[in-house]
Amino acid sequence: MKKLLTVKILSLIILSVVFILPQFTVLALNYVPLEKNAFPGVTFNEGTKLNTFLSQSFQFGLALAAILAVVMIIWGGVETMLSESVFSKDSGKTKIKDALYGLGLALVSWLILYTINPEILNFKLTQ
Repeated sequence: MKKLLTVKILSLIILSVVFILPQFTVLALNYVPLEKNAFPGVTFNEGTKLNTFLSQSFQFGLALAAILAVVMIIWGGVETMLSESVFSKDSGKTKIKDALYGLGLALVSWLILYTINPEILNFKLTQ
């Protein structure tokens, strides 16, 4: 029963991303920021569009995933070393395994996009 609910929720998320997200990208072609200094690493000028923001956000997300994976691996290692019960050791090992799965998922998403076409990662939106 719980697995069926998970499958339904996952399919709803995938369908919403497939059918709703393209509508927002069409609306965002002429993106103009309201506040020019809201994102310090992103330079908004007359020629900068949403594609620069999306590209830098994607790179930031990959970096954040790598940093969080390292933190969780360290946390799981410390938990495994300092615990005396078998169940706590298993919990630490599970944290390490889940962190590696998450990092692998983030890197595989980048690898798939780069394999299809390296220009996809630049997020060049055209009308």
